[in-house]
Amino acid sequence: MPDPSFGHHARLSFAPAGTAIASFTEACEFVSESIHKEQAILETAGLRGTRSHPVERTRDGTSVIRGEIRLHATPALLDLLLPRILGTPKAADNFALAESLPEFDLLLDRVARRFLYQGCRVDKGVFRGKAGGLLEVTLEIVGKSELVSQLPFPAIAPPIDLPYVFHDGAMTLLGVPRQFVDFELTIDNRLAVRFANSPSATDISPIDRIVTFACTLPFTSAETDLYGHGALGVGGATLSFTNGPSHLAFTLPMLQFPDQTPVVAGRGEILLALRGTARKSGGIAEVAVVSG
Repeated sequence: MPDPSFGHHARLSFAPAGTAIASFTEACEFVSESIHKEQAILETAGLRGTRSHPVERTRDGTSVIRGEIRLHATPALLDLLLPRILGTPKAADNFALAESLPEFDLLLDRVARRFLYQGCRVDKGVFRGKAGGLLEVTLEIVGKSELVSQLPFPAIAPPIDLPYVFHDGAMTLLGVPRQFVDFELTIDNRLAVRFANSPSATDISPIDRIVTFACTLPFTSAETDLYGHGALGVGGATLSFTNGPSHLAFTLPMLQFPDQTPVVAGRGEILLALRGTARKSGGIAEVAVVSG
């Protein structure tokens, strides 16, 4: 009997589009993944004098690659991920937004076989954390094709730099430092998939960008200034994490939070949930990231 395949033996690597399996170098530690091929089988389903469906009247349809990868944020990992989420390479610790996104390949070692996913782009990048935990990054990925290989995974190891934790964080809203118990920042690139005369996607391109920000704060007299702004917004916000020389900072020039009344759910603390959208303000993009 063959040995079972266990997740603790799985490995992951990114590379520029078109990289051979043996030439992958960007290894990453990850928590879980759900990258998979979605394929349609087409059938005529016509009227044949029976309720049965004959296999002879079926053909393979189109396929696309979809799924997500969960990881814990570290400075080295963010250097690999942020250009693929935002669209620009690192420049003096700064990552800016771009109109286009780079295409990349993804290699997954699922023990029994290696799976190469080609023509990938990041549909969504989600940064989240909550009190007592690690800072997490989730990538939602769309790709063109899957290749199953018996070739060995390259002899590369993921970085071992320290991860960020939630209590490394600091946040300002309306220019005032705030206590917060959780947050979620989403950069949604709204990828559109084109199928032409090919069984796989022929193009995957971003057609919009929506940046949303959510956080939960204690509802005290110090937070009442955050309620009731509507479309006027609460101005700029910053969210930063610092661990020794390592730093990560998100700057949002304008946040709009639709009113969401704090409610009394029981005997516990009353909290203020803010769920809104980051907007471009003047010539300043809706989000800028510094990481180093």
